[in-house]
Amino acid sequence: MYDYDEIFGDDLIGTSILDLEDRYFSMEWMSLTDKPVEYRQIYHESSSISQGNIKCWLEVIPIKDVPQHTLWDITEKPAEEIEVRIAVLNCLDVEIMDMEGTSDVFFKGYFDSKEDVQETDCHYRNQDGKPDFQYRLVYRIKHPRKDYKF
Repeated sequence: MYDYDEIFGDDLIGTSILDLEDRYFSMEWMSLTDKPVEYRQIYHESSSISQGNIKCWLEVIPIKDVPQHTLWDITEKPAEEIEVRIAVLNCLDVEIMDMEGTSDVFFKGYFDSKEDVQETDCHYRNQDGKPDFQYRLVYRIKHPRKDYKF
């Protein structure tokens, strides 16, 4: 699995190894008509901690059976529009940053790009480090669907 970059080249996130011979010569695995979906851990050589999971399935098809085999539809599903609401309620232990022992506290949020920036109101001269916002940032975004059918 790689991280796509147009300028600096693609970065390796991690790998997972599948033993094809072990699957192909396993009578139990070959007898399944619908291969099971697997959740594989991916690892990078720089860490012993998993870098995430990949959801996949593996099929080994003899060449003589390829023309009769059902092809899987792997076209990208259309994105759906969703509304994301971020509730900024209250805060604790906000660091005092100004010389006179106060902070002017506000939140700024955005998705993917800084074009749709939203901000809360500003709590000027907050002295106790506990500004109370009771504020909501509302975004309408398009998101890939999660209900893929295999």
